[in-house]
Amino acid sequence: MTMQLAKEIAACRVPARAVRLWWLGQAGFAFKTHAGRIVYVDPYLSDAVERLHGFKRLSLSPIAAEDVTADLVVLSHEHTDHLDPDALPVIAANNPACRFAGPAGCTAGLQKAGIPPRRRFLLRPARVHALDAVVVHTVPADHGDFAPSALALLLDFDGVRILYTGDTSWRSGLFKPLLDLRPDVVMPCINGGFGNMNHIDAAQLVQQAAPRFAIPCHFWTFAEQGAGDPAGFLHACRQFAPAVTAILLRPGEGLTVPRRTS
Repeated sequence: MTMQLAKEIAACRVPARAVRLWWLGQAGFAFKTHAGRIVYVDPYLSDAVERLHGFKRLSLSPIAAEDVTADLVVLSHEHTDHLDPDALPVIAANNPACRFAGPAGCTAGLQKAGIPPRRRFLLRPARVHALDAVVVHTVPADHGDFAPSALALLLDFDGVRILYTGDTSWRSGLFKPLLDLRPDVVMPCINGGFGNMNHIDAAQLVQQAAPRFAIPCHFWTFAEQGAGDPAGFLHACRQFAPAVTAILLRPGEGLTVPRRTS
């Protein structure tokens, strides 16, 4: 299964003016551009959370760190299920040209993973960062004292715009600069614990953002993180944002998103 997804990503030919995305389980996603550049966001691919914190992984990663090919890894914050201390050293070793971008709270984790400063890029809040494969717009997330430097991100892949909340509570004012960019896809956390949005909060974000697609994440990986309600999210989106296509992806399942035509 894990090698199958790696082969699919490698073989995928993305149409012009589009991006292909895959959900990796938890809050992780992989993206591939028309130019063939591959970007990972918060890939949690190991069992490090159980090893370090005792939370057993209930849904398996669809890809092994050893099979990842990446040009860029973007991190929203430093928690183990986002900055994977077991997977990142493997990804870095197997992809010597890959760069790793994250906020200040990720610096220590990236250093511990053996990633040198020349391969690290600091994401600052309320900034626009033009990286090699994507333009990253940032705003502060509200993950409380759990991760004070956590960010929400809008990833602009040549006009296809993906709003990725990372871990955060629902704060419409904080997200407004990203919403003003008219995201095509919103990817909200929905687990409702540890200071994060629940499925109703996430559907309200979708209502305000008015994207074309909504894809929930950050649920059902650990029993301790909060239940999450993906079916409830779909129902709430139908109530709050009926024009939006809300989708549940299986871990490893992909979706191609074309650029808006108007």
